[in-house]
Amino acid sequence: MASEPRASSHSDGKRTVAPYIKAISGLLGGTVEACCLQLTDVIKTRLQLDKSGPYKGIAHCSATIAKTEGVRALWKGQTPFMTHLTLKYTLRMWSNAMFESIFKDPETRNVTNKARLLFDFGAGALKALVIVTPFEVVKIRLQQQKGLSPELLKYKDPIHRARTIICEEGLRGLWSGSAPTVMRNGPNQAAMFTAKNAFDELLWKKHESDHNVL
Repeated sequence: MASEPRASSHSDGKRTVAPYIKAISGLLGGTVEACCLQLTDVIKTRLQLDKSGPYKGIAHCSATIAKTEGVRALWKGQTPFMTHLTLKYTLRMWSNAMFESIFKDPETRNVTNKARLLFDFGAGALKALVIVTPFEVVKIRLQQQKGLSPELLKYKDPIHRARTIICEEGLRGLWSGSAPTVMRNGPNQAAMFTAKNAFDELLWKKHESDHNVL
């Protein structure tokens, strides 16, 4: 019987999940996250950009946006946010799986915590530079606009926003804030994957490479 395409077998008879399968799982996870968190992300951005103090908290901010701009305004930036998350998690899971296969000990097929920290940080930095920074720049610029009338908005949609940034600020404008984004995403991914594997081992004696299902 032909083996399943989603896994590859090793000489010890154990199978590993292919990096592209992990990439697909990241894509689906990013889609779900975007649908669930877009509203709170808009509110977060408005509160962070609030200089005059019209918003008195999360509930007041969401109610004010809905009342003055319409309920649809709570989902501003949905397209770049969802695209950003799906691509980010796809790249995150794929790059993590690829780096892990490179850094595995050929005999034990385990990865040391030090190696995991290093390659997870590298994968997080790669994700920050390729995906996160340009999409967050576009998303935040769209979310900070008030109202829904196209004729009153400087930026009509994500593509128009990106083109405007490039025309006014140059291509580098899409990567504004890339350094702090790398400083955030690198340690974030390193801590997340390293902690996950550490707790798997501590609580259930499970290693990433042993293919045991919890």
